Amino acid sequence: MTIRTRFCITAAALLLAGCAAQPAPRAGTATPGRIPPQDFAPGVTGEETTPTGIVLTNDPSAPADTPLCGHAAREANALGATVHPDITPLVSPCAANACFDAQTGTYIADDGSRRVCR
Repeated sequence: MTIRTRFCITAAALLLAGCAAQPAPRAGTATPGRIPPQDFAPGVTGEETTPTGIVLTNDPSAPADTPLCGHAAREANALGATVHPDITPLVSPCAANACFDAQTGTYIADDGSRRVCR
């Protein structure tokens, strides 16, 4: 071996040894605090109240056997029915709509779009 080869090997070994000798980084020392409840600016969430004398009704629902409600949506809705067992067609007319999702309170209207059940 030449002196140059020995020097390169020694330099590479020292460089790798220096990299390996660094201490492991410490975990974050700050303890995570509780996240406060989120507040929204007044008037930007929720629905406005309806004028006196006007009754809101749901748009027509798609047929119950619509292909728009696929297998995954039916499974999600079954899970929602497990989480919210009190929402049944006998108690809430919303549950009788096509693909009613108890988690979000939406159903599939006859035009194929999701609508909020009122």
